[in-house]
Amino acid sequence: MNIFLNAHLTLFFNKTDHQELKQGQPAFFLEGEKRQQLFEEPTHFLNSYYVYGSTAESPHTWAKAAYSLKSWFQYLQAINRDWPDASEEDRCEYRDAYLTGISPKTGRPYSGSGVRDSMTVVRLFYKHCSGNGLYYGDIGGVVPASTDHRPMDQDALVHTRLLPQTKSRDRALPKVRPGTKIHPIRVQDLTALLQYIGPQAGDRRGDERPSRDRLICDLGWVVGLRLDEINNLTTLQFLNLNADTSTPLVNMPLTIHNGKGKKTRQVAIPTWLVVDALAYIAGERAQSLKAKKTKSRNFSTRLLLAHASSKSAGSPITNGAIQKMFRQSCFATGLINTVDKKDLTANIDIRAKVPKHSIHDLRHTYAVLTYHAERAGGNSEPWKKIQAQLGHENLQTTIDTYLKYVEIFNEKPGLIDVRKMIGL
Repeated sequence: MNIFLNAHLTLFFNKTDHQELKQGQPAFFLEGEKRQQLFEEPTHFLNSYYVYGSTAESPHTWAKAAYSLKSWFQYLQAINRDWPDASEEDRCEYRDAYLTGISPKTGRPYSGSGVRDSMTVVRLFYKHCSGNGLYYGDIGGVVPASTDHRPMDQDALVHTRLLPQTKSRDRALPKVRPGTKIHPIRVQDLTALLQYIGPQAGDRRGDERPSRDRLICDLGWVVGLRLDEINNLTTLQFLNLNADTSTPLVNMPLTIHNGKGKKTRQVAIPTWLVVDALAYIAGERAQSLKAKKTKSRNFSTRLLLAHASSKSAGSPITNGAIQKMFRQSCFATGLINTVDKKDLTANIDIRAKVPKHSIHDLRHTYAVLTYHAERAGGNSEPWKKIQAQLGHENLQTTIDTYLKYVEIFNEKPGLIDVRKMIGL
């Protein structure tokens, strides 16, 4: 009996404090009628390529890759194909099925970029298995860049030639239009959103609501950090900074270790925001640790923890929880759009309300606000500062992404303090 085809596929993410496992580390299991066993091949791939490899340190990235493989395996089970028997033709049909399908989660067609990402993970998995002698099919193959296939002993000029480079070309990937759409938040919307989310930890002005979520958002629109970068910050990064409250607008260097592509860079963070982070550490965060039900010797140094009133008090919050908080805040402040969706259960077209912004839009907002602030301060080349802050390898990437959007704000800022610039 074929184990893969007759088993229920389960994806597990580690949430324990086991010293040999990382938080969020994925594992696949095959569940039969009588027993459950580890699905070793994809689990080994995810761990070696993502979790312990040099590709990405983000549990969010691990989960995205794991779910891509899960959808692929479920597709193979649906067409009654064992995973080692899958071919490139199967992968192309998998692509076509998704490009013509509707997501049950969103009620809208799957995006080409999402399908492209999933297909890439599938290809990497089979390339990994091929290298370990576990797969002998045509998925994950490479196409030589050179067309000269003569044996070396028949090439009289071999000593003058460069060694041919072998490149992996994936012509089956769906084509996605180049360019990145950005959605900076308008001044009046940002102001309303921040006021709803909560007070600054270091400047409450009598507001006793939790300040953690405000700190998260400020790190996005004031510093330009990505979600993963925000959620991987540690207390040590702030405790090592000597914040002078008499100079709140002076920028301090903050080292970001877990950026995109696992690169390290330094960003500028204003002193007032460092003061907020330190106040959160000494206040809400300390209360969260105190309220933790199960005590552990290995306490987390992660900056952002669940609220003291939460069942997960004392534990790091997830990216999903942050995204949920931001979505709910958008709904509460009226930042919503109406879109057409497909209700697959009733097979009818419906109109649904969705948030107008995602938390990543705070990063876009930083770029646009900083552009105007720098120009108002006399900087004729604001893109260089924005490039360094955002961590773009090439200056042209920054310019091409944001140039057409810098006119979205009509206000003329006169101070570098972006809080005053938008009236906070």
